[in-house]
Amino acid sequence: MSETTQIRVGAWAGIANLLLSLAVLLTTRDSWKFWPVRGDSDAEYAAWFDQHSAGAFAQTFSTNIGALLGIWFAFSLTRALRLPHDSLLSFIIRTSATTIVAGMLVVNAMFSVTSTPQFIDTPESWPLLRAFTEACLHTFYGLLSVFAFFLLAAAAAIHRGRELPAWTGWTALAAGLVTLAGSAVSLVRSGWLAPLSLPAVTPFFLFWLWVASVSVVMLRLPSRDLPPPSGRSPDVSG
Repeated sequence: MSETTQIRVGAWAGIANLLLSLAVLLTTRDSWKFWPVRGDSDAEYAAWFDQHSAGAFAQTFSTNIGALLGIWFAFSLTRALRLPHDSLLSFIIRTSATTIVAGMLVVNAMFSVTSTPQFIDTPESWPLLRAFTEACLHTFYGLLSVFAFFLLAAAAAIHRGRELPAWTGWTALAAGLVTLAGSAVSLVRSGWLAPLSLPAVTPFFLFWLWVASVSVVMLRLPSRDLPPPSGRSPDVSG
């Protein structure tokens, strides 16, 4: 596979990542409440999982696939930026993407456990269901620091290499700082910014939106596999 093809396939993977992430919102939407919010009662947690068990399974599937596609995007991004394989920025970008996948697999595994009838149908198990959900929340929001490292490393690489437009670097920097601050959401106990409220998941969607936007830019990059112009041989002087 040529370098240009690798970059473009990775860009399509980044766009698909956003689509899979947005699909999550369509599976469990109930007015503007998409998930149980910290501050809900144990009975409200159980009722949500009882009503949305199929949607919760669809979410874990789509986000797992999206995270795997994110690795493909990350490796293609380092190629688009012409980062050496052994450079620190390349290492941070690729390792962050890989860590995100591992973390999402753990979060989704715990999230799937909470959807089992043994938890939902037995009131005595509701506190344990809530404990599993809380563990998901802390792991999920703990991953925000990894998302932030990815964005900040990408911002540094973009401004250093100038292979992509400058706005992609500045937006990566801004999104990275917002995402890093978003880790503190896991400490909020209740209210509009409580974990899994719509404002509280904004940093995640900022990341996926940035990935999709940069993917569009990567699709528009000129080919890097063009042969020398006809009638001219490569310059071998010096």
